Amino acid sequence: MNKKLRNILMVAALAGLAGCNLENSPSADSTQTKQLVYGMASEIEKINPVLDESQEIDNLLFRGLTKPDEENKVTPDLAKSWEISDDQLTYTFKLRQNATWQDGEPVTAQDVKFTFDQLLDPKTNTPIAGEFNEISSVKVIGIHEVEITLNRPFPPLLDKLKIGIIPEHLLRGEDLNTTEFNQNPVGNGPFKLKTWDSDHTITLERNDNYYGPAPKLDEVVFKAVPDANTRILQLKTGEIDLALIEPNQLASTKHSDPYSVHEIPTADYRAVLYNFELPLFQDNKVRQAMNYAVNRNELVEGILAGKGEAAYGPLQKSWAGTSNGAGYTYNPQKAKQLLAEAGWVKGSDGVLIKDGQRFEFELVSPIQDTVRVALANVVSEQLKPFGIIAKPKPVDANAIDYDGEDALIIGWGSEFDPDDHTYRLFHSSEIGDGQYNFGSYKNANVDEFLMKARTTANIEERKAYYHQFQEELTIDPPYNFLVYLQALYGVNENVTGISTRTLGHHGFGVLWNIEEWDKKIE
Repeated sequence: MNKKLRNILMVAALAGLAGCNLENSPSADSTQTKQLVYGMASEIEKINPVLDESQEIDNLLFRGLTKPDEENKVTPDLAKSWEISDDQLTYTFKLRQNATWQDGEPVTAQDVKFTFDQLLDPKTNTPIAGEFNEISSVKVIGIHEVEITLNRPFPPLLDKLKIGIIPEHLLRGEDLNTTEFNQNPVGNGPFKLKTWDSDHTITLERNDNYYGPAPKLDEVVFKAVPDANTRILQLKTGEIDLALIEPNQLASTKHSDPYSVHEIPTADYRAVLYNFELPLFQDNKVRQAMNYAVNRNELVEGILAGKGEAAYGPLQKSWAGTSNGAGYTYNPQKAKQLLAEAGWVKGSDGVLIKDGQRFEFELVSPIQDTVRVALANVVSEQLKPFGIIAKPKPVDANAIDYDGEDALIIGWGSEFDPDDHTYRLFHSSEIGDGQYNFGSYKNANVDEFLMKARTTANIEERKAYYHQFQEELTIDPPYNFLVYLQALYGVNENVTGISTRTLGHHGFGVLWNIEEWDKKIE
């Protein structure tokens, strides 16, 4: 009897121990899943790096030949090494041999060639085609070796090669703009698609076959939360772990809240974009006057709560930048002088008139973006004493006609090579449907300086060309540059790993080191 009793007790104990182990395993208890929920300001419609649709999620699913480090400098990624010819025209890349697509197929040089062939194919209709138009050809040398030949030296190339490579075996013969792949992507990055729900919530799970360091997180969820106040509420309740918040929400953040606010520097600016198809903006003296009429420091303190700085040009945060601040500090007398020189006089109601035309236009802003709406309102008030009527017009972001509005509160700015967010915004070749020169800005000197800056190998000569480019923008402004923003990210207190690397437009790049992010399970 004693022997039987001992056996029964031993079996019971082993069963209990097994039950405890099962209970504490991540697969048995969903609460053990390390899941980061990112509250996005907009929905994701497509995922395809070639189309430049959704950069933040693209970088988790797709990797390029290169990647930026914590200082935004170029480092190897899919390409483990490269050589550059003496004439700077041929780049030969050796690819890592352990990279695979998430369906198990190897990543090869053929995939690299296919990706850039698609980028350069006019049928692809991607707005970033101009970023790669100095590529003459892409040639497969071996399974893991590829050669890129240029029309002329193009120093920004290595920086631009961070664009995600796409799989030829799944996209050969497909229309990249309409393919089902864009809603069911197969990448080569640290995460892979798990689910894409009808409410546009996208869940990624760790890719255990990723060639790089294994992510500490099990899942990353991209959840559309367009309303800024809702994002704050969901940060407080713990429904989301990460979200970009507005400066006017800082005051409502308490020490007892389960999240903290990370203030991260950016190269992200806001500006008034002019539509050069309108006669009102043809005279550069008018645009100079409007630049002198705006008090940028008031915008920084009043709208950004001091979390930013005055903007005077597109490259203030770049190694090639000059502030041009001395040219466009607030100067009401200079503004009035220039308007008078341009032939504008005040009518009986105080509004400027020239040849029977009133100085009046609509200033559009996306209604979902409270900072841009506020900028439109305050800039309108600042221009009014000068006789300029800029009528604020908040519009649903999806309804904005970027090429057709009178004027628009625009946002741009890149933390990478100065060619990024300059050539594609201000060069006249980038005017047209689907391109980013929305205002149809044309300036022969700007075209020349931007072309020379992107095709000159010597960095000091490049810097000199970019300085000339910025001086020309001061003479012939395409925008009223207003403010640079700090990115204010609300982050759950249980999340670690977030970096303070300088971020880009809309705070993009916050997940650049996602493999290092972690979340404590309570």
